[in-house]
Amino acid sequence: MIRYCYEDDCTKEDPLSQDSFRKLAMPLPYSKQHHSKLVCYITKELMDTENPPQVLPNGYVYSTKALKEMAEKNNGKITCPRTGLVCSYSDLVKAYIS
Repeated sequence: MIRYCYEDDCTKEDPLSQDSFRKLAMPLPYSKQHHSKLVCYITKELMDTENPPQVLPNGYVYSTKALKEMAEKNNGKITCPRTGLVCSYSDLVKAYIS
């Protein structure tokens, strides 16, 4: 059975609504949709909407909970446990999970 997105209300913007694209895609494997879970390196707790990830200037990501606790203990300063980079809590950028 061939599985593809083709319904009566399928828009023309959907490439699989066109027969030529369906034929082209037939030998390709189906993509697997996985839901990732982000776990904080520091607290080992799940990062989600209640405890969102924050990005340090060096690109490392930790939970808001962990970074707030660290900042409270260190006069607003954060130290990256992996690289030793020291920055201010105000330097952090919230990451959005989609």
